[in-house]
Amino acid sequence: MMNVKQEKLDVFLLTKPPFNPRSDLCLKLAARSVNTKIYLAGDGVYHLLAGIEELPGCKVLACQEDLEARAIRSKEGAWDKENVAVPENFYAALVEDLMEHCERAYTF
Repeated sequence: MMNVKQEKLDVFLLTKPPFNPRSDLCLKLAARSVNTKIYLAGDGVYHLLAGIEELPGCKVLACQEDLEARAIRSKEGAWDKENVAVPENFYAALVEDLMEHCERAYTF
């Protein structure tokens, strides 16, 4: 069996909207992390409209159902950027990262 060392992640689940004090704390912690994935669910998907994709060193994943529930659509492939994704099964991706690749997990 081959032993492949995978780099551990700091996983953030952000459900608060932009300008919420908890969101601000989340983004400050994420900015200080080295290998970060931010999962946006609930009102957290509004961060895609506030420029979260510009946060350096972070991979951002958003929940398709929450985007649709809030009538948020990609503008000309805006979510097709290298560091932003809308996975087909958001919660399966989140659980896999938490169980297999997570060093630290944060929920806001």
